[in-house]
Amino acid sequence: MENKILEKAKAFYFMAFAVMMYYFLNEYIDIGLHVTYRHAFALVLFGSAALLFLYKPNIARGFTAFKDACIYSIPLLVTTIVSLFVWFMGTVDVSVISRGLSSSFVYANMLSFALGAGALLYVFGKRGIWYNLIAILIANILIIATVIAQNGLGNYFSEFITLVITFADVTGDIIVQAEIHELAFCLGAYLIYMLYKPKKSILYFILLFLCLFCFMSAFKRIAIIAIAIALAFGYPLKFIAHYSKKTASRLVTFFTVVVILLLIGYIALIKMDAFELLEKAGINTSGRVEIYNAVDKFYEFNPGFLGNGIGFLTYQLNTFMNVGVASVHNDFLQHFIDLGFWGYIIWLVSMTLVRVWYFGKRGNTENSIITFILTLYLIIVSTTDNTMNYPLLTGVLAMLMMGNGFEENVRHSEYKMFGYISKANQEEERDSLL
Repeated sequence: MENKILEKAKAFYFMAFAVMMYYFLNEYIDIGLHVTYRHAFALVLFGSAALLFLYKPNIARGFTAFKDACIYSIPLLVTTIVSLFVWFMGTVDVSVISRGLSSSFVYANMLSFALGAGALLYVFGKRGIWYNLIAILIANILIIATVIAQNGLGNYFSEFITLVITFADVTGDIIVQAEIHELAFCLGAYLIYMLYKPKKSILYFILLFLCLFCFMSAFKRIAIIAIAIALAFGYPLKFIAHYSKKTASRLVTFFTVVVILLLIGYIALIKMDAFELLEKAGINTSGRVEIYNAVDKFYEFNPGFLGNGIGFLTYQLNTFMNVGVASVHNDFLQHFIDLGFWGYIIWLVSMTLVRVWYFGKRGNTENSIITFILTLYLIIVSTTDNTMNYPLLTGVLAMLMMGNGFEENVRHSEYKMFGYISKANQEEERDSLL
C-alpha cells in the first residue's frame, strides 16, 4: 500500500511540473538573463529524476536516458562548434559570441528539453510517452477553458466549426485566442505517432479525440499537410518492413539522404528568387519575397560562404532591419545564413541521418521509420515557421524518438555493461496506460 501511495505521489509530482512546462508559454524569470518558465520546469524534471537516481539508481536506465538525450541534441553541438569557428575566423567581439550562445543555450536549448524527456522516461519507462501527452492536453484544455469562460461555450464552438469548415480561411476573434501554435505542433507529432501505431483501448481513443480537438482548435494548415505527408511515407515503409526490414531500413536511409539534398537545393532556389517567380505566377507567399530580398545580402550559395554565427540573422532583423518581422519564418534559410554552406550541411546530417541511424540501431526498423517520419514532419513545418525554435516541440520529438524503443535499449545497455539483466529491467515493455 505504501509503495502504491509513493508511486502515485511521484506520478503527480512529475505530471504537475510537466503540465506547468506546457502551460506557461510566455512567462520568464529575470536573473540578468531571461530564463523561460518552460526551460526552468524542464530542468526541474531532469533534476528531480537525477535525485531519484542518486537515491535508488538504475544505472542502465539512467545511462540510456542521458545518452539518448545527448545524441538527440548533437545539432546543438554542431551549431555551437561551427559558430565558434566562424567567430574565431572573423575575430568578432565577445558581445556577439555571448548573444549567439545565449540564443542557443538560454532560450531554445534543445538539450534541456531532451533531458526533460529523458527524465520522464527514466522515471516511468514508456509510460512517460503518455504522461507527457496527458500533460500537454491538460495545459491546452486549461487554456481553451479560459477562453470559453470569457466568451461562452456556444460562441467558441461556433467559431471552431467555421474554422474547420473553411480550412482556417475564416478565423474568429475568439478562436484565435486558443491558437497555441507551439502546442499544436507538439500534438501534430503525437498524432503521427498515434496514427502510425494505433492501439485497441478506450483510453487510446479518448486521448486521440482530445488530441485532435486541441490540434484543430489551433488549426495549423502546414501541420496538417506535414502529418499527411509523414504518414504517406510511414504506412508504406511499415508495410515493406513487415516483409523485409532490411529493405525498409535501406529505403529510410535513402529517403533521408534525398531530404538532405532537397534542403540544400531549397536554399539555392531561394537565392535564385524562386519565391519571386511564385508571386509573379499569382501564388501568395505571405510576404516572404520581401523578407528574403532583405536578407539576401547576408549570404552566398557557394562552398566558400562560411556563415555569420548562430543568432546573427535574428539580431539583424530585430535591431537594424525594418521588415516588420523578427525572423525569416524559415529555419533552413536562417541556419544557412548563420552556419554557412558546410556548417549547414553538417547541421542537416546531425538532425536527420544521425538520429535515424542512432534510434534505428541494432536493426530496430520501427524506430528508424518513426524517427524518419517525425523528422520529415519537423522539416515540413519548419519551411514556413520557425518551428525549430519551439523548445516544447523539441522535447516532444525527443520523447517519441527516444521513448519508442527505450526499455529494449535499457536491457541491451545493462547486459552490455554488466553481463546480465536485473529484475527491475526484466519486465516486458509496459506500453503503459494504453
